[in-house]
Amino acid sequence: MPVFSKTLPTLERHMGFDLKRTPESKPIDGIVTCELFLVTQTHFWGGRTVPHELYDCPACARAQPFRTHVYISAIMPDTREHFLFECSSNAAKAFEEYLGTYGTLRGCFFRASRPKKTKNGKVVILTKQADLTKCHLPQPPDIERALCVIWQVPYDGTSPNQTILKKDGANIDPEIKREMSTPRDNAGEPVLLSSVVDRCVTNKVRA
Repeated sequence: MPVFSKTLPTLERHMGFDLKRTPESKPIDGIVTCELFLVTQTHFWGGRTVPHELYDCPACARAQPFRTHVYISAIMPDTREHFLFECSSNAAKAFEEYLGTYGTLRGCFFRASRPKKTKNGKVVILTKQADLTKCHLPQPPDIERALCVIWQVPYDGTSPNQTILKKDGANIDPEIKREMSTPRDNAGEPVLLSSVVDRCVTNKVRA
């Protein structure tokens, strides 16, 4: 059934939330609108980042390594654009420390940058309390639902599962599984299974 309205949209583009990562050329500033961050496992699969799935994960079936990603909602101080920010678990330690100090991420000003200004360069995040007397924060979105829209996967209201399930009848070498479970930086190139196997075999030969 079509949905009609008597008002125009407030923005010309889609009304969803854009997903932003730390650019290589310049820092990105934001003020967090959510209380807590969201953590999930993802794969670089089919040329893009996709979520690890609880059942029948096609990336896991091909032994594709997964990476831990952290997501928050934030607004840009200058444009007031509300967006989702993605970073690796290592970069997100700055948010974890802030959360431990203040008990919430909401109102946290952050600046994320890549000091080496390279695509795969390490992300560094600096945080401090924002001056909320000059800035009204909007209510945060449902980050899980927004991510499902971006990833074009069904949303069922459950939290993303962070455990790779072993396929029935599959016999995966423990060292390969350990390599698959090693967190990767969110900007890094995908690790091929062949390189993982080669490293494991080499290590066994040396031993």
